[in-house]
Amino acid sequence: MAYQYKRRKPSLVLNFWIYRRLILTAVVLGHILWFIWANDAKVTVAFPYGLGQLSSTAGVVILLSVLVGAFATILVSTAIIAIKRLRGSSGGSEPPQAGKEAGDDRPPPDYAARTTEGFSNARWSN
Repeated sequence: MAYQYKRRKPSLVLNFWIYRRLILTAVVLGHILWFIWANDAKVTVAFPYGLGQLSSTAGVVILLSVLVGAFATILVSTAIIAIKRLRGSSGGSEPPQAGKEAGDDRPPPDYAARTTEGFSNARWSN
């Protein structure tokens, strides 16, 4: 007996979906390289307080400043979250009381077993 199952043709859309992160990373890196190549004017950055100078191209300097800004944002966000957690756990707010919760208007858990509502004399329930 011959092999009856045919191999499915490879789908370009399926392969793109599987490798979407790799393709997206390649596109982003390509844009970064183009950005560095397009902004090749020579610049000199002088740091404050006499810390030194950096001579490079405009593209590299802009990308480095973006990286420093992103790193500073991560540090500040982490510090704010840590401070909020410390203040929240120090007892600044009251714990929720029983009966004051968001679902206070719901019936008790055993309501369905105790209720007499419904179709008690229906033909299909006998």
